[in-house]
Amino acid sequence: MYSLTSLYVIFFINYGLYFVNACPNEREEPIHDEAKLHKDLLCAYSSDDRPVKDYKNSITVKVRIALKYISFDSLEETFTMHSWMALSWKDEYLKWTPSDYGGIKEIQIESHQLWTPRLALFNADASLYQSDSFYTICTVNYDGVVTCVPPVAHTGICRTSLRRWPYDDQNCTLFFGSWMHTGEQVNFTFYQKQPVVVDDYQNGPGWNLMKVLNERLPGQYSCCPNSTYPMLKYTFIMKREAAGPAAIVVVPSIAIVILTLISLVLDVKDNTRLFMVCFSLFGHFTFLSEIGYDIPKHSSDTPIILLFVRDSMLVTLAAIVVTLLLMSLRRRALAPPTWIVSVNRLVSSGPGKYVVFTEFDPYEVTEVKTLSDEGDGINGIEEKGRAAAEWIQFANLLNSVIFIVAVIVYLVLIISYIPRDY
Repeated sequence: MYSLTSLYVIFFINYGLYFVNACPNEREEPIHDEAKLHKDLLCAYSSDDRPVKDYKNSITVKVRIALKYISFDSLEETFTMHSWMALSWKDEYLKWTPSDYGGIKEIQIESHQLWTPRLALFNADASLYQSDSFYTICTVNYDGVVTCVPPVAHTGICRTSLRRWPYDDQNCTLFFGSWMHTGEQVNFTFYQKQPVVVDDYQNGPGWNLMKVLNERLPGQYSCCPNSTYPMLKYTFIMKREAAGPAAIVVVPSIAIVILTLISLVLDVKDNTRLFMVCFSLFGHFTFLSEIGYDIPKHSSDTPIILLFVRDSMLVTLAAIVVTLLLMSLRRRALAPPTWIVSVNRLVSSGPGKYVVFTEFDPYEVTEVKTLSDEGDGINGIEEKGRAAAEWIQFANLLNSVIFIVAVIVYLVLIISYIPRDY
């Protein structure tokens, strides 16, 4: 009796649920042509298997990217491409006769219901999960041609080259292909027309896109002579927006050069020149520590601007040593060697006198002559005056030569090491 009662209860519950869940007549399952076509196409359709009737046939997948935005992190050496990637192929199980379905020639189907090619980025950043599948709505043509345009973002590794920083160009390359299939199963290739579209592209922060190159690599390797693994190669050539870094780095580099050269022109009679050249050396250290925060640390080569600051620092250090030497020479009163006197006479009597841009201070010689009139030993004091004049003249000559050498050295350094915006 208890079992019979339970059966009656279950029957009435199911009977009531039937009427509750039953759709009204106007909301019954659609039977129009598009719904019927959609149902017929996906009937017994498998999205896991390649859509070919003969497994020996290859599926050709045409690829086109419409660039939207790129970003490049030179510190982490990562390159990210945001794009709409158009994929088109022919599915042999998604064909129909338009006249059987009210003349419908195209239908939209969600990608997860179809077989879709998995295009993987080979040089992807391993720290980020990047799926080779996508989700979007695809269009299917009556002849079986499927076209999907998913918005995707790919992040790859890009080694930076900072030799000409901050006027550097970067070439970042992305390699796409299939992890699962060979070229005999899924053959990736480009659209014949406009494989890369940049009509709606916007430059990322700090970089301007100059050019995009595309190349299909056949993927033939000696290890697998009977199979190919084709890859699609995209090379992005970018140029840094260098106005800001140039104002911080290049202009101060020229300023410290001018400061060092000006210090070489000053007289060494007092300590002004020594103070200025020491200040220039301090400026090199300060400048080098400051640009260390701006220059990326990771690179396959060294920025040449650092080599310029390094060599300029050595020139400034040599200028300090020369300044101390010249200060010592100007204080000497002993008779100079014969060769120094000969060099002074040769320079003062020839065209070399136009090279000497400073002259010995006549005040020092006059002071010596005044002292010679106040006491005995006039001949000895006059000899000391002439000796001091010779030393001063030789110091001026040596200073002129050093200044010219410094100018030549800096010209070579500027031509070789100061980056320029071509």
